[in-house]
Amino acid sequence: MAIISIFRIVVVGILGVVLASCVSVPEKQQYADITFQHLAPIRLDVGEIRVVNEFRSPLKAPNVEHELPVKLDKSIQRWSQDRLRAVGNSNAYAVLTIKDASVIEKELPKTTGLTGLFTKDQVVSYEFNVNVELQVVTINGSKGLALAQARREKSISEEATLNERDRLYFNQTEIIMQDFDKEMEKNIRNFLTPFLR
Repeated sequence: MAIISIFRIVVVGILGVVLASCVSVPEKQQYADITFQHLAPIRLDVGEIRVVNEFRSPLKAPNVEHELPVKLDKSIQRWSQDRLRAVGNSNAYAVLTIKDASVIEKELPKTTGLTGLFTKDQVVSYEFNVNVELQVVTINGSKGLALAQARREKSISEEATLNERDRLYFNQTEIIMQDFDKEMEKNIRNFLTPFLR
């Protein structure tokens, strides 16, 4: 009787190991920071550049920006480090303010009925939003302001894995940051001309 019990325990143990080995969890991908060091710096006639992050993620649905492998607000801060240079007037300073760096998840309608059984739907859409302002203030009270906004939306299939979702997050973050970079540089050159060196 004892031999049969031991045999059962051994068989159950072996089956557990075999089943566990069949279920492999894919390794979570790592993503590098998004940088702008390859672009020429924007030289501002100020003594200091400050970055203020006014955006506060609620850390709950429908917001998902806290799940991004490379965060939008951190990428904007990195943009400021890589692209902006304080090269002059100690009587002036610049403030880059992050107003929005959100990603909103929206459920999409699924195909129902018999057709739904054979349809692979796009079940979720992600809306990426960036809203940033750059203000220059001088000691004599003159000011300059440049704004940049960017928005991207991308949906994902119901068959997507977590790694595929993270890849979408990263790709869209990279694209919206390129959009933001172009928009902000254009507006700096249009609206902050007196403060450029």
